[in-house]
Amino acid sequence: MRVVLSKSAASWLRKEMQYLQQRSPAAARTFTARIAETRLLLGAHPEAGPVARSLPVPRARTFVSGEYLIDYTIHADHVIIVTIRHGRMRPPDLPIEADPEE
Repeated sequence: MRVVLSKSAASWLRKEMQYLQQRSPAAARTFTARIAETRLLLGAHPEAGPVARSLPVPRARTFVSGEYLIDYTIHADHVIIVTIRHGRMRPPDLPIEADPEE
């Protein structure tokens, strides 16, 4: 199954990678590899994360990947990662995007 990032998740991912790259290139590489592995895992096993009742999106799930929480939704032929956040961050107020691929 295809795994895509919402605009907000892609933006946050870029900012986090830049932040980590400035402070620790090794941490940035680890983070990038972990996100790539998580995308592969969610594509193969989309129900891996439990349903997240704390999120304002119906049937959203959260997968824990190291120190990060990956919030996502499952659709007929793809998974949308709606947010990526550090575990210390509180759940977001998620805007529902019309089309994450635009």
